[in-house]
Amino acid sequence: MSRTRIVKGNITKITGGNYRVYSKDNIVNSGSKVIQKGKSDGVSYGTPGSPPPSPVIAKCLVFFRPTNAWEGEFGFDWVRVNDSHLAVDNRYNGIIGSYGSVYASESGAVFTPSPADYRSILNQYNNFGTYKGQYYVPNMTILSGDTAILDAVVHIEEKADSMQYIYNTDVFELTILKQFTVAVGINHDDSCIRIKCKKIFNSAESIRVMATKNGQTSKVGEIRVLPNNNVKNIDILMIPVSVEKMNATGAVKGNEKVLTRNAMKQSYLNANISEKTSPTVVGGFFFNLFFTTTDPSGNVVMDLSRWRSIHSALESAFFDNPANSIYRNHYRVYMMPNSLSLNGVAEGIGNTKVVAAFGNRNDSSTAHELMHAMGLYHTFDNDSQFTFEYRKTDNIMDYTHQIRKKRFSTNKFQWKILNRSVS
Repeated sequence: MSRTRIVKGNITKITGGNYRVYSKDNIVNSGSKVIQKGKSDGVSYGTPGSPPPSPVIAKCLVFFRPTNAWEGEFGFDWVRVNDSHLAVDNRYNGIIGSYGSVYASESGAVFTPSPADYRSILNQYNNFGTYKGQYYVPNMTILSGDTAILDAVVHIEEKADSMQYIYNTDVFELTILKQFTVAVGINHDDSCIRIKCKKIFNSAESIRVMATKNGQTSKVGEIRVLPNNNVKNIDILMIPVSVEKMNATGAVKGNEKVLTRNAMKQSYLNANISEKTSPTVVGGFFFNLFFTTTDPSGNVVMDLSRWRSIHSALESAFFDNPANSIYRNHYRVYMMPNSLSLNGVAEGIGNTKVVAAFGNRNDSSTAHELMHAMGLYHTFDNDSQFTFEYRKTDNIMDYTHQIRKKRFSTNKFQWKILNRSVS
């Protein structure tokens, strides 16, 4: 590769030691004179020497991944390449694109991968060059006082002389649970590091792995931890609903409070979840006409085929009690009995605080519907900032639970929507 530099004036180079120039071919001067002055011995010419060898960087890389016990208790977003122990970990390259006119969850939907959209999502990650190409740095969110345990996938082509973590000891406490495996090849070091966040910090921090080879040090691994100084509180009220015709009352299920708190923490949202002890009772002719039906076994269930503003009906019944006016600024989750098929439904995408959650939901459904209310689309929706192939992620906004896989993760682009202070 050639390079031409044009300067309208003098170039002066001063060095405290020897100044050497190496070229595989002739060194040509096209000026009017070449003037060289030696302080003591004058100028001498001889057989050209050889340039010094290029610096040898360590040919190894360290990629950090959550353990298979991770359930979203901290945020971790990376370019998926199917190298973790997670149950759902498909390569992003090939599952980001768009759907046609048939919605993703409907029969006959066609997904088309988009290399351009894949390249676009890479902009969500810092990167640096390595001997194997670009390294895309994972984004992490973690609250003060919380702890994260991570796996490492260690690529070794040539063993380094040493490898060490570099990080801000004022902010993090790192415990090395397992030293990196340095055998040539790809090594999986499970639960190799525990990271504890010691304090609130207001600018992004990096946890790096530096490798030294023949005196040359290079970066071979990194995690970018986003600042946690703008945690926002959100109030969530879970309201049991008793449907007279069904003779049934909805209730909080299993682990959904914990999963909802974890899901919000990833976006630096502190979810204060409370629960009403007395149910809101609904019924009457019009409610039963529009919102109840029977299932194939003859049981009365919530009707989804003739859906008509159930959120308004539930809100009216709840706020008929003047004492409930104190909950106007809460996100309100109406815990319903079983439906015909849906797990839940938000009143809209953003600009609402109302969610209906049905008895046949799974533990992640409440977080899913709340995030709809807060502005997130399904990951497989073309209106999402990035559209992923249906049921190919463990994202809360996917439908992976339908294939009996857990969903609990969120991405940086979603963090920004849920909490505008995340950067």
